[in-house]
This record gives sequence, structure tokens and C-alpha cells, in this order.
Amino acid sequence: MKKMTKLCAISLSALIAAAGCSNGGSSNPVAGAGTGAAPAGIGTAPAKEVKAVKLTMMTNATGTTFDTIQLIIDGFTKENPHITVDFSTQGKDYEQLMKAKMASNDLPDLFATHGWSVNRYSEYLRPLNDQPWFSSLTDTIKPTISDKKGNVYVLPLNIDQSGIVYNKKVLADLKLEVPNTWEELLAASKVIKNANITPIHIGGKDTTKLAGFFNKLAPTVLISDKSNNYGDSLKDGTFDWSKWNLVSQQLVNLKNEGYLNKDVVTADPLSAAEKIATGKAAFLFENNAVVAEAKKINPDAEIGMMPVPAFYKGDEPILNGGEREAFGVWKQSKNTEAALLLLGYMAKNDNIAKIAAATGMPAGIKNVKYDLGSLTADFAKYGNLRTIPVFDREYLPNGMWSTLKIIGPALLTGDMKVEEASRMMSDDYKKLRSQK
Repeated sequence: MKKMTKLCAISLSALIAAAGCSNGGSSNPVAGAGTGAAPAGIGTAPAKEVKAVKLTMMTNATGTTFDTIQLIIDGFTKENPHITVDFSTQGKDYEQLMKAKMASNDLPDLFATHGWSVNRYSEYLRPLNDQPWFSSLTDTIKPTISDKKGNVYVLPLNIDQSGIVYNKKVLADLKLEVPNTWEELLAASKVIKNANITPIHIGGKDTTKLAGFFNKLAPTVLISDKSNNYGDSLKDGTFDWSKWNLVSQQLVNLKNEGYLNKDVVTADPLSAAEKIATGKAAFLFENNAVVAEAKKINPDAEIGMMPVPAFYKGDEPILNGGEREAFGVWKQSKNTEAALLLLGYMAKNDNIAKIAAATGMPAGIKNVKYDLGSLTADFAKYGNLRTIPVFDREYLPNGMWSTLKIIGPALLTGDMKVEEASRMMSDDYKKLRSQK
């Protein structure tokens, strides 16, 4: 207001200035206002008001991934000062919170879909096929995030293509090759244990880490081998859940052989990065985002990604794949224009590259140059392997992630036997399918 008055006084007569200023003044930010902006005057349309907008945005991402997205958002708000973004993470509680928000139909303006943009969230999201970045989606991720009509509801910042994270130096020092089969993994674990190093570390205090273990292992036991492919029966409801015994038994066997950290049920999830970074553990059944966390602890750590070993003789190792950091816009948002503007900013090549580098995962947009650091060679070597969709998203009904979180700790503590875990899986599977 002071600036406008000053300009009017200098440029026009007192009478005209009074008229012009009375029409053009505003306490809100004005489009075009700033150095060199022309004052409103006779014969000039009033300047368009730019209203302040506050976006709410939620994710389950933590650590380096969250920090990197926050930096990108900071760049956006700097360019768009009339928009503020309340960006928050709920970590392991995200899924339950989002279920509650869906039930009350009270969702954030933008939110992460954590692998469920189509099967769980599509009815709440605005289709994004009309956005400028839509034509640049990678061929790898587009089928995964498209519904039967071809609608896409999220911007995929990266692609969850991963296997098992491992410490290369530990294997090299013990003269061990990267295991290609489950038997080779067990044999290597024996050698690693005898060297007083934890073969497989799991931060089981966060039960999602144990559920994640099943998501890594189950495809090799139940999907990838031609003679043991139960994908169709898992999808049509005819799966024999006694076959899940074999999956649960592997976790129990690892514990009994001493191949897991002794505090597996109570270990802080953040401990995984420290253990792999310092060579106190050899393998992590986690996605590649943990590599960035480990590198912050020990920049010289030699950490890589290997495929998930084949469970059956004659089968080949695999990678797991699907959505990772993907954000959509609530279709009932009152701030849709600003939300789409933020997505467009995030879709810029340099921002996509930052997310890829921070997470150690391929970009979700084509023609983006990015550096995956120590994982670059691993993706060059393994990137073309079969990539099987994340198990619970592809083969289990919505809601069974919670079941996987329950049976893991129960199996390790002895509160549940292998057969009991399979019965729980079967019961929840049938109940959730009927609800769908």
C-alpha cells in the first residue's frame, strides 16, 4: 500500500492519484507487484489479487527421502510466496491414519499413495492425465499406476525397483560371492555369523520391516518359479494357504540358526543403516532408500544392491518393483490449482533427479539424468532382471499388510506357530476379499 501510494504521488496529479489509489490498493499480495510493477490508474483494469493458499501434504517417507522432498517444496514456496505447504510424515502410522481420513472423507490436498494409487486411493484422487508431465512417464511405471481406463492418479517421483541391500566389503573380506540362490544365502550367512557379523539385520520394533521381509521373500517362493507359481490362485481366491507355511518357516529358520540380529523384535528401525554402514551386518531386506542413510553415517561404506535370490533350483533371482514416492491430489481439495502447480514443480527434471539420487531408485520420468552413486553399477548389472510387483499390493487384498505386520513378530517370539500364521493369513484373506 505504501509503495502504491508513493508511485501514484510521483506519477500523477494529486486528484488522479487519489482516484487511482483508491481503486488499486489491497492488503493482499498482487499479481505483478514488485520492482518495476506499473500502478493502477485511469483506463487500467484493477490488478488481480493473488490469494494466500495453504496446502496440506502428507507422506509416509522419513529420513533422507522426506528431507529431500522438503527441500524441493521449499524451492516451490520461494517461487510462489503466496502458497505455503504444511508437509508432514506419519511414518509407520501413515496407513492407519489414511484409512481413518478416507472413512471421514477428510484428506490432505496432496498425499503419498505408498503403492496403492489405483487399488486403494483412486476413488479419492483427481486423474492427472491432463498434466504436462503425463507424457513423460517412464514405460516401466506407467502400467503399474494406470487403471483399466488408462487413468493415472499420481506423479511418480521414482520407481521402487530394488532387491536386497548388502555390504560389499563384508562379502569381499570373507571371500564370498553375491548369493544367487536361497541356499547360497544361507551358506554365506553361516560364514558371516562365524566371523561375528550379523548376517541379516531387521529393525523389527517397526513391524513394517518384518512385513517387508515377507514382501521380499514371498515372490520367490510363490510366484517367480514356473513350477511354483500361484499368482492366479492368489488373485482368484483359490490359493491353498498351507503353502504359506514355507514362507513363514524361512523366517523362523533364520532366527533359529542365529542369522538374524538377536534383538530383531525390539531393534530400532534406524539401526539398520548404522549396522550396514559400519560392517556389523551383511544383508538388509529393505529398499534402496536405506543406502543414503547409511552413507550419511559412513561415506566410505561400500554398500550395494543385489537381487533377491531364487528360492528353487532352476529359478533366477528377481527384483521387486512398483510405486515408491508418488503423490496425488485429493479430488475434493479446495486448492486444486495450487496443488497441481506444486506437482508440476516437483516433476521438473532436476527435482526428479534429486529424489532418484536420494532414494537410490530409478526416476519415474523419462530423460532425467541422475546419479545413483554406489548403486549405479548395480542397476547397470541387474536393472533388466525380472521385476515382480510388490507382493501384498499385487497378490493380496487391501488390508493384509497389517496381517503381515502381526505374524512376523509372533513367529519370532514363539507366540505363533507356522501353521497358525497360515491360518491367520487365510482367515484375513477371505474376510478382506469378501469386503472388497
